[in-house]
Amino acid sequence: SWRACQNAPMISSAPLTDAEMKRLDEFLMREDGPADPMDVAMLDGFLTAVVSGPKLVMPSEWLRWVWDTENGQESPEFNSQQEAQEIIGLIMRHYQHLNDTLTHAPQDYEMYIMEHTHEGRVIPIIDEWCMGYYKGMALDLKAWSPVIMLHPKWTGTIVLYVTDEGWDELKKLPTDLDAHQARADSLAESVRQIHAFLLAPPFQPMAPGETPPMQRRPEPCRSPPTAGRNDP
Repeated sequence: SWRACQNAPMISSAPLTDAEMKRLDEFLMREDGPADPMDVAMLDGFLTAVVSGPKLVMPSEWLRWVWDTENGQESPEFNSQQEAQEIIGLIMRHYQHLNDTLTHAPQDYEMYIMEHTHEGRVIPIIDEWCMGYYKGMALDLKAWSPVIMLHPKWTGTIVLYVTDEGWDELKKLPTDLDAHQARADSLAESVRQIHAFLLAPPFQPMAPGETPPMQRRPEPCRSPPTAGRNDP
């Protein structure tokens, strides 16, 4: 549980190594764990949204969605106190790394996404990451409304991969790997823009019933579909 790490020393913000990412993914995806956990790509998107959000969300609230993406209720069984501290420590360190990077060195921010090779070309797989980011937004979707309403282009690609309407739109578009690559490449910059927008002093979360100030709405993204995790 989260309580297992409450008395731990201050968490480092050093990025996770490839070996640590693999260890974390293996734990999350193990067969005897919860039925609907995040993989590390979804976790990366989720934590990126959590650290960027308009309001502080405590680990005791968001951590349960890492184990159970559907209901936030099922928890893993750790083999020992040491394993609990190890796994939760890795998650918290990645959280801290994302937070520090986006706050102090946004130019160094990089996404953690999966890739596959098709006819000699490396293709980024972004649907899991997008689902994670949207899950982080959904922790308080009303508080995210200024971003969604004033800057729809920033979340346009994410919405395409997560909502039913987005998938319907993707099905209507022709397959184009260059456009897919451009869409994937745009995500990191969108993350930086969202974080900067919400971090800026003038920004204040809207109270119930308030409406955001009128600004010109950018045109929404129009991008072709890519294969999902379980597609050929």
